[in-house]
Order: sequence, then C-alpha cells, then structure tokens
Amino acid sequence: MNASIITLTPTPLNFDWGTDGLVLWIEELDGVDSLAGQMNEVMDRIAFAIELQTGWDHRTDGSTLHPLYGYRLLLRDASGCWNAVRTDETGHFAELIPLEEMDYEIAYEKVMWLD
Repeated sequence: MNASIITLTPTPLNFDWGTDGLVLWIEELDGVDSLAGQMNEVMDRIAFAIELQTGWDHRTDGSTLHPLYGYRLLLRDASGCWNAVRTDETGHFAELIPLEEMDYEIAYEKVMWLD
C-alpha cells in the first residue's frame, strides 16, 4: 500500500497597500490572482500595521474601533481591475464587488458611493 501526504499551503501574500484620504487601496503584486481568496489574512496584516503606527490595540482598548473602520477598501487584482472590498460590522472581509474599472480615480469615486 502506498501512502502519500499532501500538504496544502496558501500562496504567499504579495501585495502593497496605502491610504488615500478615506480609501485604503490594496494592490496584488503577483500575477496569480490569489489575493482575493486570502482577504481575511491581508486585512488582518493591514490592520496590525495600522495599529503599530497608531499604538492602539482594538482588542484591548474598549473604546477603540477596528483599525479599518471608516475606510472604503479597494483591491486591484492581478488583471489590473479594481474591486470594492465590503467588510462586516467587525471590520472583517465580507465580499468583493467587481467595479470593472482599471482607472483608480473612477474606482475611487465608485467605492465612495457604495453602501
């Protein structure tokens, strides 16, 4: 009898991010389009980086909101198209909304009008 062990590991995260006013943008840097499937991890890393910059910890500071609260989120996937990232009330990933835009300024305007 032959037995084999298969270990599945997610693709390493390769992205850049920044803020532009009320919009937090995320750009996938590799061409495999794997970031959308790992958005929870991506958003956790960004939230942690924001907390390092501000010194706040939303888990222990009762009056502190989630670090991504208030931002509109945009994801530029490997094809170059922008997607809106919808979060739930706790600041965690809920869904992607394809904006079918390659131009950042137009995607910025569109994400500002989403609920």
